[in-house]
Amino acid sequence: MLKKVVLIAMSGACALSLVACSGSPSNEETPKAKQETKIEKETTYPVKTVNNIEMKIKDIETTENGKGDKSIVQLTMSFKNETSGKYGIGGNDFILKSGDKTYTVKTDANNIGTEIDPNKTVSGAVNFELPKDVKSGEFSYQPVTFGKEKPKVLATWKISIPSNK
Repeated sequence: MLKKVVLIAMSGACALSLVACSGSPSNEETPKAKQETKIEKETTYPVKTVNNIEMKIKDIETTENGKGDKSIVQLTMSFKNETSGKYGIGGNDFILKSGDKTYTVKTDANNIGTEIDPNKTVSGAVNFELPKDVKSGEFSYQPVTFGKEKPKVLATWKISIPSNK
């Protein structure tokens, strides 16, 4: 009986880990011959490296949800795997703190969820549904953990949330 319970619990954990990392197809980037220039002033955020994975915020956009009562904030990011093995990254690995509130990703949005091959770069989005009055916060990489291990924040960016376009 105990073996069955342990087997079922482990099967559930495996299923959850596969679902968390398989949300959307990845877009592999290729080097660009020309750099694009934008007239608008862009905010740049520092590149962070965690476990030899280079993480960069490329863009932050805000739209309104269908009801018009909240903002949908999408952070487009790039991830470069500088290891010799595959590395999994998913939207659920990120949180956003503003004031005394912590927000998790919008689960029904098209968030990144992929394995990055060694020496490859992928791009993807992380989406949050936030109250309209949230204008800034701390965006953090806090990988999902299993079992009794408590998740740890491994990288944090202070971000400004742009107005709805």
